[in-house]
Amino acid sequence: MHKVLPMRALKIFGGLRLKLKDIIAPIKEDLEAFEQEFKNMLRSDIFLVDQVVRYLVTRRGKRLRPILVLLVSRLNGKPPTDKRLKAAAILELLHTATLVHDDVVDDSYHRRGIPSINSIWKNKVSVLMGDYLFSKSLLAMLHIGDTKAFEIISRTAERMSQGELLQLERHRDYWMEEEIYFRLIADKTGALISAACQLGSLAGEQSAAEIEMMGVFGEKAGIAFQIRDDLLDLLGQESQTGKPSGNDLRENKITLPLLHALKQAEKREAKSMIRLVRNGSNWRSRGDDYRRVVEFIEQHDGVNYATKTAHRIAGEALGLLQPFHNSPYKSALTNLVQFVTSREY
Repeated sequence: MHKVLPMRALKIFGGLRLKLKDIIAPIKEDLEAFEQEFKNMLRSDIFLVDQVVRYLVTRRGKRLRPILVLLVSRLNGKPPTDKRLKAAAILELLHTATLVHDDVVDDSYHRRGIPSINSIWKNKVSVLMGDYLFSKSLLAMLHIGDTKAFEIISRTAERMSQGELLQLERHRDYWMEEEIYFRLIADKTGALISAACQLGSLAGEQSAAEIEMMGVFGEKAGIAFQIRDDLLDLLGQESQTGKPSGNDLRENKITLPLLHALKQAEKREAKSMIRLVRNGSNWRSRGDDYRRVVEFIEQHDGVNYATKTAHRIAGEALGLLQPFHNSPYKSALTNLVQFVTSREY
């Protein structure tokens, strides 16, 4: 029986060990300005809103989407404008709104290892707060003054909603075609990262062709990001990821490593494993069952296949950066794509 790969075997992409704080060094001042812009946008004269906002701001994530906006906006070497800060804030508002709503939909009471909004203020406040954040993102688009921004965000919101509904429709469909899996994660995860890159390109006054190309770049980077999430769910450490290993499997969410392993296994073994996965909610009382699932996935090439797939798609994304002149921002984008494909959290 093969040994399950430890996460340290998966952390290197192209021989590099990357830290996010080093990658974002070229836009350190931009990010500080963004944080102030973001806080200003969220100000309210309603105590409850300010209370929830403070909780959200002090428990911020990696800021991946604003980072992408700011880096892409600098690619063509033109002097930066305030539009880049508005665009970055729009994406973070929209992203935060979706997370707040997702926690309600998924009955999730923790986010990155800390209590979620709905676990503290209950579902009604969470839904309304998500709506508030979304409305703020719409208002911020007025300051960009370009109908293309509305087109990008509207299409993104549509795709993200479709992705959520598709996930509900194909819940527990362990025989789904890989094409459906990729459509699902492209809509749920890739669409918003694609929008970040498109808005960054728009704010940087790039051409229509460059905006479209950056959209494809972002979608591919987002897909690679999600596949890495699939791997982290299997093999990541809770102290780093902020959620228990196997959380997606327990919730019967389809991940690429499992999907591939099931297709490689003999039908009888695959059906037996599906029955085990469907009882994932009981794994806390039967700890060996989760280990059996992980070993099954590793034995049937699920971990290796997902890792190679993420690297391949990330490589395709990086190829789209070739037409741009070399700069610290292009190098940072390259390193960022490598980081999201090899991160441990």
